Parts: sequence; structure tokens; C-alpha cells
Amino acid sequence: MMIKKILIVEDEFIVAHDLQMILSKAGYQVVGIADSFKNAQVMLQSQPVDLVFLDIYLKGRLTGIDLALELMKSEIPFIYVSANSNEKVFEAAKSTCPYGFIVKPYREKDILLSIDIANYRKENSKNMKLSSERFMHDFIVDISLKSLTWQKKILSIAGAFQPYIPFDFIALSGIAADGKRYNEIGIIRTNFDQYDLFTADEFIETSGLTRKEYNRLNQLVPETTADAIYTGERFENVKQLAPMKNLMASTYHLHSNLVKTFHLENGDHISFSFYSRTPHLYQPSHMELLNFLSTTLEKKLIHLVEMKKADEVQPKTTFANLHPEKEKVFANIIGKSTLILNLLDKIKIVAPTDTSVLITGESGTGKEEVAKSLHRLSGRSQKPFIAVNCAALPLELIESILFGHEKGAFTGALETRIGKFEEASGGTIFLDEIGEMPIDLQSKLLRVLQEKEIERIGSNQPLAVDLRIIAATNLDLEKEIAKGKFRLDLFYRLNVFPLHLPPLAQRKVDIPLLAAHFVSKHAKELGKPVQEIPTNFLNVLMQYNWPGNIRELEHTILRSILLSKDGRLAVEDLALETKGEQTPISTEIKSFEDNERDHIIRVLELCKGKVAGSGGAAELLGIPATTLNSKIKKLGITKS
Repeated sequence: MMIKKILIVEDEFIVAHDLQMILSKAGYQVVGIADSFKNAQVMLQSQPVDLVFLDIYLKGRLTGIDLALELMKSEIPFIYVSANSNEKVFEAAKSTCPYGFIVKPYREKDILLSIDIANYRKENSKNMKLSSERFMHDFIVDISLKSLTWQKKILSIAGAFQPYIPFDFIALSGIAADGKRYNEIGIIRTNFDQYDLFTADEFIETSGLTRKEYNRLNQLVPETTADAIYTGERFENVKQLAPMKNLMASTYHLHSNLVKTFHLENGDHISFSFYSRTPHLYQPSHMELLNFLSTTLEKKLIHLVEMKKADEVQPKTTFANLHPEKEKVFANIIGKSTLILNLLDKIKIVAPTDTSVLITGESGTGKEEVAKSLHRLSGRSQKPFIAVNCAALPLELIESILFGHEKGAFTGALETRIGKFEEASGGTIFLDEIGEMPIDLQSKLLRVLQEKEIERIGSNQPLAVDLRIIAATNLDLEKEIAKGKFRLDLFYRLNVFPLHLPPLAQRKVDIPLLAAHFVSKHAKELGKPVQEIPTNFLNVLMQYNWPGNIRELEHTILRSILLSKDGRLAVEDLALETKGEQTPISTEIKSFEDNERDHIIRVLELCKGKVAGSGGAAELLGIPATTLNSKIKKLGITKS
């Protein structure tokens, strides 16, 4: 449904009136103007609203950010219009997932463009919702028909829920028509597509409780089975009312909870209690999905209950790799931290669609590997995957490389050449370092996104291209927009489904897995077997903060293998500055060129002057040997 009815929430009369004039002139219906949180709530309750333009600072104690949290729950799109540039406030506003952010003073076209983008994102969000509902419905029907044990069926359903209703733990309770609980099962996530299923008796055994203590804590109270979402203060309060929730939360470090109870035809109730370690995770949209699936689940759960009652033996069951074909898809994304598992869940959601994806994260976090996984899991997986580093393309050639050119289009154009967009047609194009794309080319990229067509240089004939665009950046694009270096409309077109890669310092629990992976990979390539990773070696890796992220870790492991003797990795070869051993910060201010020169010299010294090949400086720096030789010459670096 297109946006028609708009509410303005703005405490400055002149700004609110100006917005009203712009919107009315463009044919939109302004349903009201509110100057405070309270007035806005009254208007929202009295009539339907398609979009809200929202200032951050309003009259009264509550702010626009407080109202945004309410709008999120009601799934009403909103766009901030604010003069505030305070970074802390901006980050708080960004966390509410607005459909846009317009800085005062604004232009009329900025307002109208933001509505177009909101329409696009709203439609995309609606399509994603319908897609998830269809998938879950079909999956539940399909799994109920398969010849599997009840354990495998329930774990398969739980695993299918994961991308749409994320959880770290689920408590399932079977409650008879007379109100007595007859069965309890726990499901805990241990890795991607890996879950452990256990019974109440097994939980009692591992927790050290007696049966009497467990029963005392596990009283059936309304908060145990009533449909509800508990986050923030509500979650803290419900833990006091339902002691078993408190025990679960403390045992598994859980911070939010969603309860949905299904009512079966035989009078039984099956309660699903989803828990997550992420605070404020559960939203009304999660409950909406469960409500949509209620009829289907209630029919199929009767069959599972009957299978369960017939099964007298209830061993602890671990099901790993519910979808073994996914192993190859995520082969190069290593880790099982909550941050990485959440990322993989999001990839599973968006990969099968043609939605544009913007991948953000520091350099060296593995953005290209995520792009490749999105391609492998898509319907375009048998078509080309074309990766382009926008920062590495010469300015004078970037347009020709991306869009192609006709013969004679410019001096030296001796033949017609297709560009990267045509080369990727049918498949996926990955635009790395999108923030470095020249501003004049960004409008052409926007046309590709909107119209699915390009024009070669020297031609005025549009060419249709069927491709998916995935972009990545290590820049803060909102700041680049404020500087006038990146187009706001392009940002929101690309940022339909953002994926953020955490820095390695935030997922240190994954370092042992990553280290083992890189040791196995490079020891084999170099023909230098490594017996094990010593504990003291691993301890140093865990203490270091990895400013270069995964790429730096891989290069560090590679160098350590090259320097290893008798298949043993030595701490002395790491040359990492851990906390407490950092060299004093120099007060001398150096130019970028001087810093680059010093860094290249240091790497060359580590590699004993070797530039190219395995273990060479170019490999450690992550650049082609030809580029490194060019920099060595330009910076005047000599062997002496």
C-alpha cells in the first residue's frame, strides 16, 4: 500500500507549517500536526497513519526517540527531521531503525525523495514478511509429512524459526486440558543449525536442583503461558513473578522472552517460550508471525504430542547440521559467537530474495565472504559473481570499467567493451568500498537499482540488466552524506537490508576457531605441518585487540607458520603488542605518506625483503605485488 496519510510531529510551528505545505502540494494528506509525544499518541490512536515525519526534540519530557520506539512496535514507518547533529543522539536515533533521516535546513526535494524511499522500503518489508510466512507454513506442513522421530521434527521446526524469530533457548511445555503440565522440553542453540534437546529430568541433573526445588520454582503462573513479549524492565519484572524464568535467564544468560501458547483440538495447550541473549530483541512482528501460523501449528502439534507420548525413552538428543548443504555456503565464515550466528541467520533470510544488501564493517572483517555466501544461497548461484573494488579503480577508467564503452567513445576505445554490470547480468555484482565511488557515478548506479538498465559510454541506447547488487563499505555513510560525498537516495536504496560485521575484538570467543582454521589452511599450503596451537600462543592471540581484524589474524598465523621450527608455533614470532606492553604513543605528527612508508618497511623487514609469493609482503598487506612494487618505488624505499 502506497503512503498517503502523513502525521507531522514537530514542536516548531514554522517548520511544521512548511512541511505541511510541501506535502499537501505534492498530493499527500497531512492528518495532523503534533508538538509533543502525548499529542502524537492521541492522533495515532484516533486515525490510521501511513508515515510520520518526526523531530527528535519535542515539547515535554519525552522525545521523538521515545515516540519512535512506540512507532516501531506499531510498525508505522517514520522519518526523522532534525537539526540536531550530536553524535550520541544520532546513534540513539539510528538504533530505532528509521526509514530516513533529514537534517534541517532541508530542501523540498529531500522531503519528497525520502517518501519515495520509504514507499520502496515499506513494500520490500511487506514482501519479506509474506515470504517468511509462506516459507514457515510450507515448512511445517512438509516436516509433518516426513518419516522422522518427534525429536527431529520439533528441532527442525525450531531451526526453521531461527532466522525469523531468533532464539538462544526455547522452553516447551505440554499442558493438559485439566491444567496440569505433562511434559517439558528444552532446546538450546549450540552452533549454526545445531541444537541440543533435553528433558526436565536432565535439566534437574545438570543444574544440581532437587526435584522438590525444581517443582517449587516451576509453578504454572499466568506469565508462564499467556501470550506476551518481555524485554527490558518487563523482563526483569516477570523474572520475579515466574521464578523458573529467572532460573533459565541466569543459567543461560538470557535477556528477553516471547511466549506463545497454541491451543490444540484435544484441549491440550503447547507453550513455546522463546528466549534470547539479546536485550529488546522481540517485537510485535515476531508475535504476528506466530499468530499467522497458529492454525497450521495447532493441527500438526497434535501429531507430535501423540508421537511423544508413545515414545517411552527420552534421551538427550543433539542434532547437528539440520541443513548439511549449508556447510559449503558458510565454509569461510568461521565462528559460533552470538554475533556471528545472528549474522548467518540474517543471511539466510535475505539471500533467496533479490533485495539489495549493504554490508558494513571495519576493514578485514570478511565482507566479501558474506557477499559470496549471499550469492551461493540465492537463485542466482549458477550465474556470475562479479566483485569490484571501487577504491582500486582509476578515476579516469571507473565509468568505463563498470558500464562499458562503445568503439570510438573516447581516445583509445578501439573496440566495444562490456562493463562489469553487463558481465554480472543474471548473477550478482559486489561493489566493495562503495563509499569511494565518485558522486557523479552514484546517480548512474541509482538508475541501475531503479530501472535495471545501463548505458555504455558513447551510447544513448539503454541496455537491460538482470542482476542483484550487493555493496560494502568500511566508512560511515551517514557522515559521508553529511559531507556531500554520498547520495542520500542511493544510501537508502542500498540499505534496504543492512548486514553489519562485528570487529574481531567484539567476538574474541571465535579466535580459537579462526586460528585453527588458518593453521590448517596455511600449514597444508606451505607444506609445514603444525602439531598443535600451544596454549600460551593462543593466550597472546586472545589478549590482542586486532585492529586489522580477521585479515590481520590470518597474516599473523601465516607468518608464524613460516617462522615455525619442527612444527611448533612460538609466541616469540608473533610480534604483537598486547595490553600492558604497548609502545608509548609518539607526539610527532606524521603525514599519511610517512605512515604508509613506515608500515611497508616494517612488513618488508618481517618478510626478509620478500615482496611477492606466499609469505611475501604483498600477501601480508593484502595488495597485489605490482601495487606494492609501485608504492616501494614511489615512496623511495630501498633495501638498505
